[in-house]
Amino acid sequence: MKSAEANPSKRIDVAYNVTTTELNKLCAAEGAMVFFTAKHSHSYISHACTINIIKKCFPDSSTTKNITCDKTKAREIACNVLAPSLTRNVQMVPIVVQFFSKAGVKHGILEFIEQMHESADDLFANIKYVLEANELKLNQLVSLGSDNTNVNVGNHHSVFALFEKLLPGLIKGTCYCRVLHNSVKHGNEHLLFDIEAALLKIYSHFCRSSVHSQELTNYFDFIELFLNILD
Repeated sequence: MKSAEANPSKRIDVAYNVTTTELNKLCAAEGAMVFFTAKHSHSYISHACTINIIKKCFPDSSTTKNITCDKTKAREIACNVLAPSLTRNVQMVPIVVQFFSKAGVKHGILEFIEQMHESADDLFANIKYVLEANELKLNQLVSLGSDNTNVNVGNHHSVFALFEKLLPGLIKGTCYCRVLHNSVKHGNEHLLFDIEAALLKIYSHFCRSSVHSQELTNYFDFIELFLNILD
């Protein structure tokens, strides 16, 4: 520490006796360039071109001369080296409320919360905390709606079951999107033709022909114009 304070201009790696090898310099340079590419949403092809330009602009630099970071290597560094240390999976839970007012029924997002553990107890505690923190009375809660998973609406130990213990008579709301999804999923099994094959054939018909694609675009434009006239 004394040597570093005595000579402020002294490099930190020298002051603390950190060995900086050519390989470390090369790895740091490649990592920094890939980080710059990812941060500014540049393509890996653009990254490879930038590396080639830098090598031509600084031919006297041994580090620059040895950089071999094409688009394939850049992607590997971004996905397998930088991403694990810079990102983390975060579960976010939106708390949405719907209520009666003098202007009618209103709804909106009350708060987004970060949910580390998706257990019934943790979800129940966090949702209850958000409601109370916003000065909403639990005894005025009429219904609780959520995704149709066992954690949320199971019969034994779920978020709804825990709220129902506090509020007997609470109405269980279901996710209409999930109901529709399950209806289509199970209804598809009883169709007399393969809907997936039909959709693939329709897609193939339009994607391989610019003429067909243009005809479809014109049709959509016509429908949109027709609907605007009706409105």
